Amino acid sequence: MKTKLKIKDYITIGIFVAIYFFCFNLIAGIIASLSPKMIFICQGFASLILAPVYMLFVAKVQRKWAILIFGVIMTSIMMIMTGGAWPMVFGYLGVGIAEFIARSGEFKSAIKNNISYIFFAYWSVGLGFIYYLMGDQVEEILTSSNYDSNQIIDFMSNINMRTFAIGIPSIAVLAFIGGLLGRKMLKKHFEKSGIV
Repeated sequence: MKTKLKIKDYITIGIFVAIYFFCFNLIAGIIASLSPKMIFICQGFASLILAPVYMLFVAKVQRKWAILIFGVIMTSIMMIMTGGAWPMVFGYLGVGIAEFIARSGEFKSAIKNNISYIFFAYWSVGLGFIYYLMGDQVEEILTSSNYDSNQIIDFMSNINMRTFAIGIPSIAVLAFIGGLLGRKMLKKHFEKSGIV
């Protein structure tokens, strides 16, 4: 197993952060805009769609700390954007576990990489969780963002333990399915073409 990160690896990490972060926010934003009820499962759907990006990254870099750096950068950007610090602890913990699971399989075990992705997918959990912590402040933010009263009522009615209980496991389930599909795409397209 290759260990030390090189300059080209840091460049690769930067490229994948840009791709994953942009696409994640685009996908999650589109899904969340469909209905306030979707806000807490949009992260899961984004993780499902972006699994091939993660699998390609792991196959391409295969070095210690690469996954951790990748995830910590994205989690930190999300923390700055949302202004919420401690919910991002879940993100740091998730990407840390993802790093060590993938590393235990020397970044080549399909099963371990898939399990690794499930934990990695929780880098964004603070994005939805922060609404629970903010409480009435969410209503103020929505009002200042020109949401009408019906939209605000609809959104606020979905901030409850039921949506939380659905949203958190949905990330794991959809990331697992995405990981399986991502691995198939990796073998079918990227390995055959010699990209990895």
